[in-house]
Amino acid sequence: MSRRLFESLKNYCDSDYYPFHMPGHKRNPQSGALAGFYHFDITEIDGFDNLHQPQGLIKDAQERAAGLYHSQETYFLVNGSTAGILSAVSSVAGRADKLIISRNCHRAVYHAAFLNRMQLCYLYPDELDGHFFAGPVSVRETERAIRDILIQENAGAEDARRLIAGVVITSPSYEGITSNVKEIAELVHSYGIPLIVDQAHGAHFGLHPGYPANAVTEGADLVIHSVHKTLPAPTQTALLHRNGALTDGEVLRRYLRIYQSSSPSYLLMAGIDEAVFLAEREGRAGLERLLSRRRDFVRGMEDCRHICVCPLTEPGKLVIEVKGYPDAGQALYHILREKYHLQMEMAAGNYVVAILTMMDGEEGLARLLKALRETDREFEEVPGVRREQMRDFDEGRWRAKALPQVDLTLWDACNRPNRDVALTQAQGETAAEFVNLYPPGIPILVPGERIGRETVEEVSSALQSGYTVQGVSEGKIKVIQW
Repeated sequence: MSRRLFESLKNYCDSDYYPFHMPGHKRNPQSGALAGFYHFDITEIDGFDNLHQPQGLIKDAQERAAGLYHSQETYFLVNGSTAGILSAVSSVAGRADKLIISRNCHRAVYHAAFLNRMQLCYLYPDELDGHFFAGPVSVRETERAIRDILIQENAGAEDARRLIAGVVITSPSYEGITSNVKEIAELVHSYGIPLIVDQAHGAHFGLHPGYPANAVTEGADLVIHSVHKTLPAPTQTALLHRNGALTDGEVLRRYLRIYQSSSPSYLLMAGIDEAVFLAEREGRAGLERLLSRRRDFVRGMEDCRHICVCPLTEPGKLVIEVKGYPDAGQALYHILREKYHLQMEMAAGNYVVAILTMMDGEEGLARLLKALRETDREFEEVPGVRREQMRDFDEGRWRAKALPQVDLTLWDACNRPNRDVALTQAQGETAAEFVNLYPPGIPILVPGERIGRETVEEVSSALQSGYTVQGVSEGKIKVIQW
């Protein structure tokens, strides 16, 4: 068996080789507070391979990752899933100028479309009755989007491959909702179109039968996994998998060289390799423990009156909802953080999201359970939250009947002169930059879209509730200067 990257790194850095090369800290113990970290930090030197033309250690490490995920080819990403998404979309952009994407894609998908001057066509996730977040993308909706393009172009099914560069979906979503990747892949392949799946939050998929299958085995052509999100790996580490004949490996590698650093961190690459090794060796047992602890947690919440765990998500996500309080997510988030020192991943609407991994121990879940049970008993007295009849899922950006009016292409909008206007006065204007709630980084507005009354109200409400809204500064938004 080939040696793991970190083993080689440790052996070299513990040796008497003196570094007359980068990085500038020279692995010197006197190089500051991070000297221990720097001890293993090297550049591309003899014996340590090159990420952009791997032939040794890194090649072996990528092949181990490909074996774990059953992928034809797997590439290490040290610039995060963002670099993988940019590379994946760019690699198919030469096929056609139209890209079908689910509206709830991460902003990196939009950035890739912008860079390649692509025309975006949207898939809208299904609604989930009684919940404030989007459901899966359906096969029916994917078929609708493809057929709409063919009708607009007065073309037949055989023309789809020259009109549509690819289809991009996110599965799982930030809230842990999965789409039927297998059936969507079969559909788009029947038209000769490649499927890209942003599975950043699903690096643990396929490692245990109690969790969803990973998108590679379900037939997707390009799949992105953030190993740092749900596996024990450093922030900024991810994987990109390629399969099948609908994408070009050489073109993909060209874009990886463009979007990834020419000086990739060996610490990050070693972190990916170690996460893969741990997943191979302990992943199934670790995820089994997590399933058991999660089941105990959910049972412990059963007698709560107001707070509950959404049953629709994959096991790695806890979406904790407050029934009857449509705007309580931010309040619950702050209670858990300030009173109990429990930092949630995000808050929105009436819910908070907690990410669970096989590295979660009993103590953390026990603390969260105790905090939620105590908060549930007192929730009617929490200041600033309103009890209301649960309203329908009404975020217009998800609904096909509320398709945004597009005044300019994404490329044109980003390159036109713009001006600042007060958000309250923006109705009827054309957005000049992205506006998105962060996290999760999903656009509410895309440059070139007409700003409607509902959007102004939604953004204003998010700001008033204390959410981070990127693209709005001091109550102002950038619009096109016509």
